[in-house]
Amino acid sequence: MEQQTVDEQFNEIYDKTYRYCLIFVTSKCSNTQDISDILQETYLSLYRILAQKGRAYIQNPEAYVIRIAKSKIYKYYSLQDKLKCFIPLFRENEEGEEYMEESLNSDLLENSLENVVVEKESLDKIWQLLKKKPQGVQKVFFLFYYADLSIPEIAQRLKLNESTVKNWIYRTTQEFRKNLEMGGVSN
Repeated sequence: MEQQTVDEQFNEIYDKTYRYCLIFVTSKCSNTQDISDILQETYLSLYRILAQKGRAYIQNPEAYVIRIAKSKIYKYYSLQDKLKCFIPLFRENEEGEEYMEESLNSDLLENSLENVVVEKESLDKIWQLLKKKPQGVQKVFFLFYYADLSIPEIAQRLKLNESTVKNWIYRTTQEFRKNLEMGGVSN
């Protein structure tokens, strides 16, 4: 199949399914730091399938992408569990961890260098504080602020009460504000 056609078909399916797949993976994975890896593996598999079998092979793109994502989530966590048996000190390095720079908006060019540094430090601090929270709180924040889901949608997807979701968002946001103000990084 011609490369340009495969790229166009992939981009069409990606644009149509990404948000739904992001929400699905976020609600099903056990660690928010795994979301980007699982999404990347999902869409890499989709691209390979399109290149090998063509667009006609995929009848329902949304269902097909979710099926791939389910498979990737299962494989990702079963492999992780197997590795823990062989590597007992399976911990994350605080210094080498990546953070989501997608949170930095495109206003960087308009802001002064000092404002950019303060904003980046604030985002880094928020991300570090969020990583210390339980996975449920991390998922709620990710779905609320990154995936832009409403509180009722989050509650339904994570099988939580709406009041729990509201409480986690409110209390954690207040804690972040307090920590940023104490650290002298607030606006």
